[in-house]
Amino acid sequence: MSEKRQFFGTDGVRAVANRHPMTPEFVLRLGQAAATILGNRTEGGERPRAIIGRDTRASGEMLEAALVAGLNSAGVDVVLAGMIPTPAVAMLAAQSGANFGVIVSASHNPFEDNGIKFVHGNGRKLNDQTELAIEKIVLGNAEEAIRPEGRGIGRVSRMTDSVERYVAHAVASMGGVRLDGMRVALDNAHGAASYTSALALEQLGADVQVFHSEPDGFNINEECGCTHSEELERLVRQSQAQAGIAHDGDADRIALCDEEAIALDGDELMAIAAESMLRKGTLKQNTLAVTIMSNYGLDDLVSRLGGRVIRTNVGDRYVLEEMNSRGLNLGGEQSGHIIFGDWASTGDGLIAGLQVLKIMKETGEPLSQLRKCLKKFPQSSRNLRVRSKPPITDLTEAQKIIKETEKKLGNYGRVLLRYSGTESLIRLLIEGRDVEYLEAQADRIASAILAQIG
Repeated sequence: MSEKRQFFGTDGVRAVANRHPMTPEFVLRLGQAAATILGNRTEGGERPRAIIGRDTRASGEMLEAALVAGLNSAGVDVVLAGMIPTPAVAMLAAQSGANFGVIVSASHNPFEDNGIKFVHGNGRKLNDQTELAIEKIVLGNAEEAIRPEGRGIGRVSRMTDSVERYVAHAVASMGGVRLDGMRVALDNAHGAASYTSALALEQLGADVQVFHSEPDGFNINEECGCTHSEELERLVRQSQAQAGIAHDGDADRIALCDEEAIALDGDELMAIAAESMLRKGTLKQNTLAVTIMSNYGLDDLVSRLGGRVIRTNVGDRYVLEEMNSRGLNLGGEQSGHIIFGDWASTGDGLIAGLQVLKIMKETGEPLSQLRKCLKKFPQSSRNLRVRSKPPITDLTEAQKIIKETEKKLGNYGRVLLRYSGTESLIRLLIEGRDVEYLEAQADRIASAILAQIG
């Protein structure tokens, strides 16, 4: 794409709360711009409607108020759904016929940060072009935004059953399979899942041991949640659970831990799900969508079962775009954004966790056994500090070694080289079956890069 977004990243706008761009003034303006782009008016002249949900950060109250003011001033009615997970907002927007949904959250970031992300009325994330259109209005003249008067000004209401509706949806995804007798350790990261995940698991009959589920506005993600797998492993040992589940702050991600207190990554979860769905014949197009960061062991597993893997850029939004364009129903990221498309239009930590627990029940196998379906290819990685970032194709000596390496690896490995989007780093990853060869080639490529731009 020729134009670069200034505020939107891979998952909305995110920054330290009350510091530009995450100030009330900016968020108000962002709400007006979003209303202009996403709030299509009906022929009857009815005001558009948006659903807002947020995580448990203290700054969410301030930013939600600014967002409401911006949307109302642009003629959008707002329905406040309260503190609920990101996927719940997507689901409620689609179920209720809203024009769009908004989530006030900074996901797995510390409590000082906050963010704003949008979904269309069908629950799907915005593409780059739509985010650019919103940014142009934010950066343009105030007159560009819709500014009605009188009866055209938006109103505010509250959804009192948002938690119940989302929990019922998650429970329904189990198709009648119950979890009676299964002990689950649940780490809610003091985030939005504190109000939903335990309810769903309890309704399904699980023995739920709940941890980190007392949000105070400041403890979200604090040494807990899915980015702290060591804590989940400790909780599983402590509670002698058959499985552990951890969410991030807005519960669109998940980490699972087996009964031996060893955490699984997103690749292992997708492998378990893909194998089950391929054997049942429920994986649409026999295809799994992942990012370029996923281990090639997934390709090996899925191809042996008669399916295939397709890869996208890093970011679950790009996985979702590929799934939507191809009509797929399973995809995700190594980081734990797992999308079960039959039940969710975005990453959903609760539904992903339930689907894996369902496979455990159906097969009678523990997670420690199920995870063995994925034979990960060895990897060698380097994070190299650089003084400049010329096009990667201009790294001539490194490119020669990369081509030599790719030829040697063939269909059983890969070389991935990309710049960090936030630091003066270039990241190198080589994957294949021969560890010694991978290490040697990684050193050769790293040396060539450092000689040119280190």
